[in-house]
Amino acid sequence: MKLQTRPFGIPDLVKMLENGEITIPVLQRDYVWSKEQVRDLAESIYRNYPIGVMILIKIPEDYRTNEKEQYWILDGQQRLISLCLIMQRTCSTLEKLKPVVIWFDPKNETFELRKPREDKEKWIMLHELFSRQTMIEVYEWLNEEKIPQDFHPKILDLWTKFKGGFYEVPVYLLPDNLDIDDIANIFVRVNFAGTKVKGTDIYSTMITVIRPDLVKELKEFSNQLQIDIDYGILVRTFIAFLTDGVVKLESRVLNQAEKLKEILKSKEDILPLIKERVKEYTNKVLELLQENGFKEIPTGNVLPVMSYYLYKKGDSITNEEKIGLIKWFILVTFFQRYSTSTETRMNEDLKIIKEKGSYKDLIKKIVEKEGNIVDRIKTYLEEGKYEEARYKLLLFTLLKFSNAKDLCNNGDFTYDYFTIHHIFPKKILSDLKKDETIINDIGNLTILTADSNLKLSDTLPEEYLSRCKDEQLKAHYIPIEKELWRLDNVDEFIKKRKEMLMKAVEDIFKI
Repeated sequence: MKLQTRPFGIPDLVKMLENGEITIPVLQRDYVWSKEQVRDLAESIYRNYPIGVMILIKIPEDYRTNEKEQYWILDGQQRLISLCLIMQRTCSTLEKLKPVVIWFDPKNETFELRKPREDKEKWIMLHELFSRQTMIEVYEWLNEEKIPQDFHPKILDLWTKFKGGFYEVPVYLLPDNLDIDDIANIFVRVNFAGTKVKGTDIYSTMITVIRPDLVKELKEFSNQLQIDIDYGILVRTFIAFLTDGVVKLESRVLNQAEKLKEILKSKEDILPLIKERVKEYTNKVLELLQENGFKEIPTGNVLPVMSYYLYKKGDSITNEEKIGLIKWFILVTFFQRYSTSTETRMNEDLKIIKEKGSYKDLIKKIVEKEGNIVDRIKTYLEEGKYEEARYKLLLFTLLKFSNAKDLCNNGDFTYDYFTIHHIFPKKILSDLKKDETIINDIGNLTILTADSNLKLSDTLPEEYLSRCKDEQLKAHYIPIEKELWRLDNVDEFIKKRKEMLMKAVEDIFKI
């Protein structure tokens, strides 16, 4: 294979992306660069730093979708899209991509993402500068904007590097006589070999080799879901169904790719059926979560295991098992089981399910690592902390299992629609010089809708709790002894309420 290298000016690359001459193959990952990375790329180019080689491949005739399409980008996708954002603020060919506005400070020659204060020297927005097509237009614009003459050379230097094509990006051009297997192998080796990478990136690539339409459909399905689920999670779910309980096939990246390709080819005839199962049981999991108040979830990593569990249990699954699976979901999320060694731990859990284990066996796996989970959670409650998202999840869970309703309007609340409410108002406790650990102790916090939280505002509990029924208060684990609602008893109230919360943890999570 003969490699041809050509230098491209930035305007040429951006134009080729915008007019569809360069396209992003489905095997590519989504755009993931942060605004800070885009800004840093702009600064690198301004300072004449190298930004690396891009790789384009001439698209084989059979894979072109229209006459304009000429090249796939195999390496450099993040940089190419970022160049488009630098030059134009947006990319018209990519939906859902948020605009990026970058400011240039000509005095200090720095690039910023924030809008300058009025007392700053004249900063300019890059996309406005680059919308000028000629040097004459740039001069006219600088004069119109009353940019100080001292800054003109720096701004013109910036324009010529980007818009004038003075900065050139080296590009490898691969011929169109490669078959799709070669293209995938090049992509895997260039992007992943020797690097720590998610298995889903490899798997998406290899699925594309066998069934590109399947990858496209899974992505479209991901975009249609009511709960925001990353496409990579669906890929893991697909692999779990494809292999009957395995998401990590090998340790080394290239071995993973080869192993998966072998499995995909051996099961090519049933891939559409597996895809439909993934969609069906993903929906079943999301329905189960929504029934329990979760219209958003803290982590999508639970989805492959939960989907596989429901698939294996089938119609025989009991209501107890569904509730047990929700408890497992809470514990996995609280103890952050999949935050590290994600695929290895998923494999452990999938194996339990494959061997006909129950939700209790899955929870025992958490116990193996965390110890006595009830005592661990009670310790967290005793400490009273509420800084992390998992405490929000814990408080929500305890109240949902007690069928708690809003204290003001008796309405329901869901995980995506509630507000943390200080039972003893934060402002009043602050005015009394109470320590922050008391003010924000989990024993002083409950859940309300935003409207109710605003309505109560700085109202003392001895006033508004007296309007609630005892069963409402008990569902929120609020002591019904009225003397504890007085401001001078806040410490005793928090102590008693945390005891009630810890008793609830014992009742709910003691398996």
